[in-house]
Amino acid sequence: MTTSVLICDDSSFARKQIARVLPANWEVSLSFASNGREGIEAIRAGKGDVLFLDLTMPDMDGFQVLEYIRSHDLPTLPIVVSGDIQPESQQRVSELGAIAFIKKPVDADKLSAVLHQFGLVEHAQAPARQQDESLDFFDWNQEIANVAMGRAASLLAGVIHEGVTLSVPRVHLLEAAELHMMLTTTGQRGVSMVAQGFIGAGITGETLLFFDDSSVPALVKLMYYGELAEAHMDQDILMDVGNVLVGAFLKGLAEQLAIKFSQGHPQIYLHARQDALLHRPLADKILAIELSYQIGHAKVHCDQLLLFTEHSIAALRQRMEIMQP
Repeated sequence: MTTSVLICDDSSFARKQIARVLPANWEVSLSFASNGREGIEAIRAGKGDVLFLDLTMPDMDGFQVLEYIRSHDLPTLPIVVSGDIQPESQQRVSELGAIAFIKKPVDADKLSAVLHQFGLVEHAQAPARQQDESLDFFDWNQEIANVAMGRAASLLAGVIHEGVTLSVPRVHLLEAAELHMMLTTTGQRGVSMVAQGFIGAGITGETLLFFDDSSVPALVKLMYYGELAEAHMDQDILMDVGNVLVGAFLKGLAEQLAIKFSQGHPQIYLHARQDALLHRPLADKILAIELSYQIGHAKVHCDQLLLFTEHSIAALRQRMEIMQP
C-alpha cells in the first residue's frame, strides 16, 4: 500500500535531505511544500497521510500549521523535523499534536525508528543514497545556518529559562559598498554590538550581534542580574549573551562542516555608531547570512550578521560538495 508523504520545509536542501533518508522499502507518493500554506493545501488534497514539517518558515510557520491541523481535524500524522531544538519548542509541538520530533540534520536511523514506532514501516531498509547535482549553494548555507541558530537558541533558552523565537536566515552576496551602507544605517539607530572573528579550513569570517540600546535593561533581567546591575553591567551582559549565542552558533556550524574554528576574542562596542561598526577593512565581495532572535517573553530583539570573506566562498562550496548526502 502506498503512503502519501508530504515534506513541508522552506529549504529545498532540507526537503531533498529528508527525501533521501526515507527507507528504501517504504512505498510512498512524495509531495513537497515550501511553506505552511502550501502544506495545508496539499493535506486537503490528500497528499499528506504523513507530514514531515519544519518549524521555522516564512508566511506560516510550523507551529501555526499544527494549530490549523488540530483545529480543522485534518487527516495527517505530523512529524516535526526542525533545527529549533529548544525543549519549549519540542513540548509545544507535542501539545499541538505532532507524533514525534526529529532534529536536523536528519539521521536515517532515527527517522526509521520513528516510522517503525508508529507502524508505518515494519523493517526499514537503508535508503539508496544518490548525489544531487542540483544542490543550491545559497539554500545549503541557509539550512546549515538554520541548524546552527537552533543550537544557539536552545543553549540560551536553557540559561534564561524562557523560549527564543527564530527567524528564517537570509543568505546573499554583498558588495563592500552595500555592507558599508547596511552598517551605517544600523549605527545611526544607536546599537550595541558584539563582534567576533573565526577561521578554519580555509574559511574566514566574522559574526556581529546587534542589540538596540533600549533592550539592554531587559537583557539584564533575563540573565538574572537583578539588583547586581551596575554602570559597567551593559558590557558584562552583552559579553555573556554573545558568548552563549556566538559560541553555540559557531560550534553548530563547524560540526555540520566537519571542521574546527579558531575564534578571536569578542569585542564589545557600546552605544556604537557607524565609525565603530566599520572598524575593519571591507572586502570587495562578502557572503552574508542575516538572522535574528526574539529572546524571552520580553521579546528582546537581537540581529546577527555572519560575514564570510570572498576567498572563503570557494572553500564553502568545496565543503558543500564533500558534505552533501
